[in-house]
Amino acid sequence: MTDLELLFLVLAVVYGWECACWIPRGSVGFVTWQGRRWRLKHPGTLVGNQRGGLVFAFPLPPLGTVFTAHQFLLSISSEAMLAFVAANISPGARPQQTGKLVQFTELRRVEVRGRKLLLNGEVFLKAATPTFAEHLARQVRELMKLPNEERPRLIEQFVKAAFDTKSLEGRWQEFRKRASHVRLLTNFLFAYLFGFAPALIWSVGLSQSWLGLLIGLFLFTFATALFFRAAHKRFYPAAGDERFTHFVTILLSPATAIRARDVLSRPLLETFHPLAIARIFCEEPEFRSFARRVLIELRHPALPVCPQDEQAAQLAEGNYREMVQRAVEKFLKQSKVDVEQLTRPIAPADETCKSFCPRCEAQFTTIEGRCADCGGLSLVPFSAVDAHVRSTKA
Repeated sequence: MTDLELLFLVLAVVYGWECACWIPRGSVGFVTWQGRRWRLKHPGTLVGNQRGGLVFAFPLPPLGTVFTAHQFLLSISSEAMLAFVAANISPGARPQQTGKLVQFTELRRVEVRGRKLLLNGEVFLKAATPTFAEHLARQVRELMKLPNEERPRLIEQFVKAAFDTKSLEGRWQEFRKRASHVRLLTNFLFAYLFGFAPALIWSVGLSQSWLGLLIGLFLFTFATALFFRAAHKRFYPAAGDERFTHFVTILLSPATAIRARDVLSRPLLETFHPLAIARIFCEEPEFRSFARRVLIELRHPALPVCPQDEQAAQLAEGNYREMVQRAVEKFLKQSKVDVEQLTRPIAPADETCKSFCPRCEAQFTTIEGRCADCGGLSLVPFSAVDAHVRSTKA
C-alpha cells in the first residue's frame, strides 16, 4: 500500500467515525437516509456501555438526517425539583442520575456549564447536550419566579409543549429550508473528496494536482463552515461557544465538514418528547411499539421509584410521573390509538408460565414473586389478568 492509499484509508476511517453518534441512556436516535423512512434507534449495547451507545448515520449520499431526543431529566412539584425520573425510555437499566433534591425556597442561582446544570453553584444534573441543558435551565428559571400555587400550571404547560406536533413539524420544515445549502455543500464535498480527488490524482498524478485540489477542498470546507454557522445561530442562538468550536472543526477537518448537517440536526427536536417525534416520523408499527414501552414504563417503573425517603422527593417524582402519564395517554388517544389495547398484557408462553413482570414482561413458573431485573417489582399472575378481562367484557 502506497502512502497516498494509506492517506485515503485513514481519511475514510475518520469519516466513518464522524458518522457515529453517541447517545446516552435515556435518549433515542431517529435516523433516515433518503428522508422517506425513519428508524428509531436506542443506544447500542454492542458498541456502548452502561452510560450509552453509538448510533450510526448513513455514510453515503444523500447523507441522511439524524435526530436525538431525550426523556425529561427532572421530576418537579410545586415545592421542589428532583434530579431523577423513574421511567426509562431505553431498554435495560436506567441512565445514571444524581437523585439530588432542591427546594424552590432554597434556589438562588441557575447556571449552565457545557452539559451540566448547576443550581446554587453545585452540579444538579448532566444533560445529554449543552443545548438541552440550556433548555432545562430556562424552564427552571421560569419556575423559580412563580409562587408555589402557580407552578403546577406552568409545569403542565411544559409537558403539553413537549407533545406539540404542530410546533415540531414547523421547526422541521424551517430546518429543511435553512439547512438546504449545508446539505448541498456536504454532498458535493463527499463527491469531491472520495470521487473527484482520487480520480484526478490517478489520471494526472499528485504532483500536478495537489495545489488545485487543496484550494478546492479549502473552498468547500470554508463555505460549509459559513453556512453552518449561520444556520446554527438561527436554531441555537444561545450556544455561542459550541458554535465556535464546531465552526473551527468543520473548517479544519473535511471529514467533519461532510457531517456538518448532522451537527445541526441532532439537537433540533430535543425539546420535544421522543414519542411526539416518533408520531411524526416513524411508521405506525414502530410508533405503536415505542408508545407501548413508554406507557408501560410510566405505569410500572423499575424499583425504587424514588432515590430518597424525603416526602418532598417522593411527591415530586410521583406527581410529575402521573402528569406525564396523563399527557402520554391523551396524546395517544388524539393519535387514534386504543391505550388499553396497546398495553394489553402478554399471553403465557406455555402452560408452565403462571405470572409475568408488568414492566419487562418476563414470564415465571411461580404465581407469586418479584422480578429481580426490575428492582423487585411484584409479579402479576396470569389468572388475575384473565379475571380482569372477563369482568371487562361482562
